[in-house]
Amino acid sequence: MRVLILSDIHANLAALETVLGDADGQYDALWCLGDVVGYGPKPNECIALMRERASLCVMGNHDWAVLNKPGINVDDFNPQARHAVLWTREQLSEENRIYLAGLPFMPVQPPDAPGILVTHASPREPVWEYILTPTIALENFQAFDDAICFVGHTHKPAIFRWHRFASFVEGGDSYEMHEMATVDYLQQRSEGPVELATSPDQRLIINPGSVGQPRDNDARAAYGILDLNRMTWQHLRIPYPIELTQSQMRAARLPKRLVDRLSFGW
Repeated sequence: MRVLILSDIHANLAALETVLGDADGQYDALWCLGDVVGYGPKPNECIALMRERASLCVMGNHDWAVLNKPGINVDDFNPQARHAVLWTREQLSEENRIYLAGLPFMPVQPPDAPGILVTHASPREPVWEYILTPTIALENFQAFDDAICFVGHTHKPAIFRWHRFASFVEGGDSYEMHEMATVDYLQQRSEGPVELATSPDQRLIINPGSVGQPRDNDARAAYGILDLNRMTWQHLRIPYPIELTQSQMRAARLPKRLVDRLSFGW
């Protein structure tokens, strides 16, 4: 089975439709890692597409904030993000609000993908924590046992690898076990899919990047395809009509900073 993995759509319909068109015919199931809404101008349309196509979708922090549930204070968001959350609350249809409210908050193990865990932010703190460094990744590897965990939230594509290895104690016959995490921020890969080598001594945290709000200085929409039969991962980037999204944001009177940053991928 091939899985199209999307994250952080953020109500950017033009980016989402471009990704779905680019990936057409290359996947059998769609997983969304959360934050379908927030920032962007087309929340209802993006939710409708996820309702129709996603076999799995988890709760993101912006999805949670839009629902105005306990546990997230919108005043903790920066002013631009807060503006977008409050605007989105006013736009959301009741059926789409109900859909968001039903999304799982805790990490999910897809029933047809043994050894895989899916969450928005991190396995340790599913909605809020940013996995941006090997140190934070190493701490999170202690929070789950699956071979691979897929996360979003940072808007930056990455693979974190956990290694366990033994070294002999100096001057003796005994050895001690060590653990470490390394990071490989993904760039455009011309060679295509990469093999996902896992074992009891090597596990992975993978972030596909953001569909609708990239923040790795690449304005193109990001997504990935997981091949569960071959156990490969292909990270992809695709240009989308940024100007269309920006004009829709201006029409909705969303903050200028949110409009401008799409041009630069930050």
